[in-house]
Amino acid sequence: MTKQFHFLGVGGIGMSALAHLLIERGDSVSGSDLKELPHLSGIGIKVTKLLPKEGTVIYSSAIAQDNPLFIEAKNRDLPVIHRSELVKILLEGKKGLLVAGTHGKTSTSALLAWTLISAEKHLTYAVGGILQNLQKNGGYGDGEYFVLEADESDGSFLNYEGEGAIITNIEKEHLEYWKTEEKLLEGFQTFISKVKNPDLLLWCSDDPLLTQLSPPGISYGKKGNLKLIACRQNGGSSFFSAEFEGKTYLDVEFPVMGETLVLNALAVFGMALRLGLTEGEIRNAFKTFKGVKRRQEKIGEVGRIAIYDDYAHHPTEIQVLLASMKKRMGKRRLIALFQPHRYTRTRDLFTEFKGAFAKADLTIITNLYPAGEKRIPGVSGRNLALEIRGGHTLFLEKDKLLTYLPKLLIPGDVLITIGAGDITAIGPQLIKAIS
Repeated sequence: MTKQFHFLGVGGIGMSALAHLLIERGDSVSGSDLKELPHLSGIGIKVTKLLPKEGTVIYSSAIAQDNPLFIEAKNRDLPVIHRSELVKILLEGKKGLLVAGTHGKTSTSALLAWTLISAEKHLTYAVGGILQNLQKNGGYGDGEYFVLEADESDGSFLNYEGEGAIITNIEKEHLEYWKTEEKLLEGFQTFISKVKNPDLLLWCSDDPLLTQLSPPGISYGKKGNLKLIACRQNGGSSFFSAEFEGKTYLDVEFPVMGETLVLNALAVFGMALRLGLTEGEIRNAFKTFKGVKRRQEKIGEVGRIAIYDDYAHHPTEIQVLLASMKKRMGKRRLIALFQPHRYTRTRDLFTEFKGAFAKADLTIITNLYPAGEKRIPGVSGRNLALEIRGGHTLFLEKDKLLTYLPKLLIPGDVLITIGAGDITAIGPQLIKAIS
């Protein structure tokens, strides 16, 4: 029976994944948003400023309680549920494979989804990024598994009970919700306790906070049950070797660079083996994986200036990203253009950002993207640039970027736009400006 759903903020990456899934399941989906939605074009979502006459209204933690459509839905007694409640309903009857962690959730869940899809497992999935192989972030299948990126930022991952899970790491983040690191750890401990099958629980033993929690299941990393024994890079690809349950797997090709991303791939490799996929099926999926939009994504090249884009917004993510890019680009000048995301994150991690840009030859900080948060005095992109300091760091107003960047860039440069806000739009605009 066809059901009607309306998403408030349907353009959000987590919301649009569920919209994709429901449409493929055969439901009727509409949604509203304040921004343009090119990634939702042509898939059957009716974008409107009006609520439907009937149906269930879905909202996320990004929707304020004084949102006019949220209030209208309540006044009209329409069913109104948080996106995590919808996910919980969709998980019924499926074996959920949840991917959690401070960093790497999207790339890990995307690779796991692609691996199972490649093995024709008729997968249901909802991840926080657009899979380049499929050009979408969610889909419905009649198979038994549901790959889900489980978000800790608002505590919603505690609503799910997965059959299995991958936990990539834990780091101080989203303290606007958790308040303290201790409560964050308690949240992850509760999440771990809800995983039904410990034989399908993989966690990174290289991460000190995860090791402190000492979860059951399969540890993976440079030490642990699933052991990374070698890793090398060649061109734009990584090759890793691993030992697991008495067997050695040599030179698994993965077309993404960076040891942290290799660790994420190692977790997927182990999960796929435990799910019964053959080594050949996994190797083929890894080799054909095209990555995720906004993860070291090449936007284009003009005048021998290469422009990339990445969603990284936490100091650790930025540090790993730039180390990988520097190794990949060799002697070319690497320029990092960073848009801080959220007042609270920038405040809480202010000093940590100082060392995050060490691998960049030039760092440009622009105006902070508030993501709906209220201004915090003293917290700004300009002040962050002053904190980072050094002769290779400068601040540029966002509305001046397209004026000054063409003057700063020279042939051979590599520019990467970094951040979870709207900085992603600068790359395409810059290509047009330089052309």
